Amino acid sequence: MKPYYQDKYATIYHGDCLEIMPELEPESVDLIIADPFYVPPNIFKWKNFDDFYWAFNKKWLLESKRILKKDFHMFIFFSSEDMARFELLLKEVSFDIKSRIVWHYRNAGGRCRANDRFGKTYEFIFHCSSGKSLNFPKDWDDKRFDVQVMAIPQSNFKEGKYHEFQKPLQLIKRLIEFASYENETVMDMFLGGGTTIKALDGLNRKAIGIEIEEKYCEIAVKRLAQEVFDFGSNN
Repeated sequence: MKPYYQDKYATIYHGDCLEIMPELEPESVDLIIADPFYVPPNIFKWKNFDDFYWAFNKKWLLESKRILKKDFHMFIFFSSEDMARFELLLKEVSFDIKSRIVWHYRNAGGRCRANDRFGKTYEFIFHCSSGKSLNFPKDWDDKRFDVQVMAIPQSNFKEGKYHEFQKPLQLIKRLIEFASYENETVMDMFLGGGTTIKALDGLNRKAIGIEIEEKYCEIAVKRLAQEVFDFGSNN
């Protein structure tokens, strides 16, 4: 299994996570940050998609259990429309849910334009853990709370916009800082544009990223190298 990219701290694999994760060593990861794809709006046009989707989620969760160390943390971004069913799945595969975090964004844009419902301004994050202590700072502030308020990344932001469903760099960095310690290993099996690995800058952690689309592997590598480039040209 040859990495797409590797340096002292980061390893990126290009491929399907269900093919690559079984090749990783058991009990080798301290923290998982996962942002799996959500059910598309036109799901009912796809024959048997519902069965495939939930079977897929169960498979990568079971592989996560094998890869995670006995003392671990895991954060999973998941669609609010399906969070109840996903919570049942987490319990089915014996993950202990410690926190249910709300990422609240105020720049919702088109998500608030529907006339038949309230505007959507949040995503859900499941926090699962073995009970390992979080690495909170000594000074108490609202960073400890289960509502995290940060804007959706946009192309004019300093961090850039490299993926349609990109999460805030500051939010991912905070989760990594609080749920891991120096020299520990963080994994993101749905790497996208590489935000999780980019968030490790200066934190002295190791990272494993898996991404199925090669163009996003390339973007992640460029972000690690801090290259300035036009996202549009990478589509």
